[in-house]
Parts: sequence; C-alpha cells; structure tokens
Amino acid sequence: MDNFANARLLELVYDGRTYEFLEFIRIDRICEITYITLKNVITTEIFTFDEEKIRSIRMKIYPHSKSNSKKRESSCRK
Repeated sequence: MDNFANARLLELVYDGRTYEFLEFIRIDRICEITYITLKNVITTEIFTFDEEKIRSIRMKIYPHSKSNSKKRESSCRK
C-alpha cells in the first residue's frame, strides 16, 4: 500500500452501494446522459456510472503512517 501514501482518492455511493479507492478516468456525454468513469486503484476494476444515479461522491485522504509499519516490524523481530 506504499504506492498510495497520502493518496487522495474518491468514495462514491451509487444505487445503495459504496465504492472506495477510486481515481478519476474521464467524463463522457452520450445522448444527453453524462457518464463518469472511475478506476479502483487496488483491484484495477473500471466502473462507469450514470451521473444522475450517483447519491454522493467525496474525496478521501488515505494517510500512510510509517510509525505503524515500524511498530509491526519491531514486534516481529522478538
């Protein structure tokens, strides 16, 4: 998870389901409907959402804490 240190990713609620760890890919407008395409950075899945059906979208910051990883390393060395 080091690659996502202090990552600013999106969390989205769509049709009652929550999607996390998303990064923006693109916006398309087809026949008066706006679609937002996002990618889950962990699973690499690509999702396309109808903008009108998105209930909420927010940016989340996932901080990386080096102190926690050092704590885990030291506890394993006993």
